[in-house]
Order: sequence, then C-alpha cells, then structure tokens
Amino acid sequence: MDLRITNTCNSNCLYCLEQSLRAKEKHIQKQEVFDEIGKNRDDKIITFYGGNPLLHPDLKEIIQFSKEQGFESIGILTNTFWLDKTFLWELNNSWLTSIGFYFHSFNKERHSTIVNSGISLAQLLKNIEIIQKSGLFYKAIIHLNNQNIGTLFRDLVVLNKKFGITNIECINYFPFDRPYDEYKELLEYDVETKRQTIDTIFKAIKTLKIEANFVKFPREFFWDFAEFYNFERWILEQIWDEDRERLWQEKVPFCFEENRCGSCFIKDNCEYYGL
Repeated sequence: MDLRITNTCNSNCLYCLEQSLRAKEKHIQKQEVFDEIGKNRDDKIITFYGGNPLLHPDLKEIIQFSKEQGFESIGILTNTFWLDKTFLWELNNSWLTSIGFYFHSFNKERHSTIVNSGISLAQLLKNIEIIQKSGLFYKAIIHLNNQNIGTLFRDLVVLNKKFGITNIECINYFPFDRPYDEYKELLEYDVETKRQTIDTIFKAIKTLKIEANFVKFPREFFWDFAEFYNFERWILEQIWDEDRERLWQEKVPFCFEENRCGSCFIKDNCEYYGL
C-alpha cells in the first residue's frame, strides 16, 4: 500500500508530477491517515510519500500506528530534506523499516538544475551516509531525464561502491508528468536514447549485482532481458491511479493538447490518442 500523507515539499523538482497538488500545501490530517491505514491493514506493506513525508508533524505517530495495525514493512519516500541522525533514530525506534531517497546526479550543476532550489547535492550525500549507517533497508529512486542519463552508469557504480546501494527504482520521464514547455528540452529524451538507457541499467545490474524496478517504461524495451524480468508483472507499463485521475479532471488532457503523444506507449488505449 502506498499512501500520500502530505502535499508539502521543500523541493521544486522540474520533473515533479505533484505540482498540481503543491498549491494546496497541506498535510493530510492524522486521523484521516489512520483511517486509511486501518482499512488496508491486510496489506502488511505500507509506504508513505508526498510531498516530503519528513515534513509531516505526526510522522512518528503514523509509523507507530502502522506497526500496531500489523504492518510488517513500513517505508517512506523522501528527498531527505530535514533528515538527521536524531530524526532517523527516532523514526527507526518508531518501527520504520525502509527508506527510499530521490537521487538525480553526482554532477553538482545537473543536480541543482533538476531540484530547482531544493536540497543541495552536498546535503543529500551527507544524508545518504546517515541512511547507510542506520541499519534500514534503503534504495535510490531515479527519475530518468536528459540531465542525468549521460552519466547514469558511472553514478550507479558510485552509489553501489561508495554508498552500498543494491536496489534502485528507475522512473521514466513521461509525456504528462509536468506540463511546462520551458522544461521540455531540459528533461525529455528520445525513444532510442531510452532504449540505450535501459541497456545501461541492465549493464549495471549484471556488473554490480544490483536489483532494479522500472516504472512507466514500455514492456517491449525489456525483451532482451527476459532473464531478469518477470513478464507476468505489469510494473513496466503501470499508470498510477493518480495519473489517471489528474488527467481525467481535464476535458482534454494537456499531454494531448501539447502534442506529447509521439513518445507515449499507452496511446492505443486512449480515447484522445492518450488516456
């Protein structure tokens, strides 16, 4: 179970698909979160995200309540802003079991371009070291885009060798993520480059013995890697419920209006030539 507990974030990443929610700038009320946890306690696995869940004033209570409801795996996804040893120790004592952090690039300029006034690279790396020493399961979440794919293999090697990363989640930059034309050239990359990027990731999987999950990639990209991928799973082609809901609020989806269909792998199932 994945549960949003806040819309608030102290970063402003160019690719972020949560911008439409950011204007609300609010935390989900604790009791509302508790109610959702209670309704889904048979899942046994729960991950809190936002925004940045570290900003939620009741995060420790929420994690503790999740444990009391029988969840065996309790995680958060965060940009690590506001994380320090004491806070992470408190979360660990509240039965947090895993943490996923967003990583962009070891290149300072490219990192700064992507986070757009968010957490500095130096602070992020410091926080990753804190996470590494915490004893929690941890993974790097990488939103692939034109700013970080060129150094991806090198970055994966450093994440593995220096920071002990053995699990990554790779999210494809998708036509309807953030509808701002001024960022299109900074972020988008063509289909052939996406295929080459997948090749790079599987080279890292083979070389470094790491595990990877993929989100928003077409299944056809992975035919050459059947030994690594269970084709019964749909994760490569998943479109999150929030994505659907956000698009359907529009009479005509902005991705269609902005002619983004060319790189969309679900257009055959779309009444607009999109969703």
